[in-house]
Amino acid sequence: MRFLVLFLIVFPCWAWAACVVQPRATVPLRIAEGALLVPVIVNGIEGTFILDTGASRSVVTREATRRLELARDQWVGTAMRGVGGVEKLPNANPRSLTIGGIPLVRRTLSHDTSLTVGTLPHTQAGGRTIDGLLGRDFLSVFDLALDMPAKTVTLLAVTGCSGRFLPWTAPYTAISAENPMESALVLPVMLDGVRLRALLDTGAGSTLVAAPGMARLGLTVSALENDQRQDVSGLGPRTIVMHRHRFTALLIGPETMDRPLFWTAPIQLNPIVDMLLGADWLAGKRVWISFATRQVFVAGG
Repeated sequence: MRFLVLFLIVFPCWAWAACVVQPRATVPLRIAEGALLVPVIVNGIEGTFILDTGASRSVVTREATRRLELARDQWVGTAMRGVGGVEKLPNANPRSLTIGGIPLVRRTLSHDTSLTVGTLPHTQAGGRTIDGLLGRDFLSVFDLALDMPAKTVTLLAVTGCSGRFLPWTAPYTAISAENPMESALVLPVMLDGVRLRALLDTGAGSTLVAAPGMARLGLTVSALENDQRQDVSGLGPRTIVMHRHRFTALLIGPETMDRPLFWTAPIQLNPIVDMLLGADWLAGKRVWISFATRQVFVAGG
């Protein structure tokens, strides 16, 4: 009985852990041709990477492996699937990898720093050479606070938090996200009155409605014939045909976008979702992407 009483006294102190939000680094965010670019120091050399919450693996180009003095892994390679197909090349192993002065490690049991080597659709933006993508394998260790007007992104360590825990003093909206695989954050949206699932993809310059979303909307390929057409490249070696389609309204939380113009293509995405919510949705906003609590917060109510 004495043991039981002691347990009941101690247990509440152990169960309710404090919510801790610790800013780790704030880095400049360069916005060029729809791409969100951040400086990443690789082997002591500054590289330019796309901030990409849509990519499960971080990627470096073959050209960048030489400029950043990256050793190639003779034993391990990674197959990457994107809208441009599948590509597999030996990984690159940096000696050091940092952003804003803090070391980066992957969310894996080994906490390694390996990078996938792959082909990017564009390697130039705003007069800068793009060296790679910084994906969720590194980013999901943190929460990300994007301040698009100030052009900064802050990486934060968040533990023991839930609900509306932000230190923001201004009103904000909280949107719960699904997490189907590898820290992907999938948001519920309404497009033309139809409920869809949208992967938050900061690496996509434009929002894209994919095959599952087209099917739910009853949007056929023949219905897109009069829309603007373009051959678009993605991660991988191939190009695909997309059409620019005018929708009636997109609803995300309390916000409505009237008559949005989005790319559409009958492709499958990984994870299987209806659409990608791209960097165009972030324009002008302050957005906190919480991998720790599986929420997305948008300033402004």
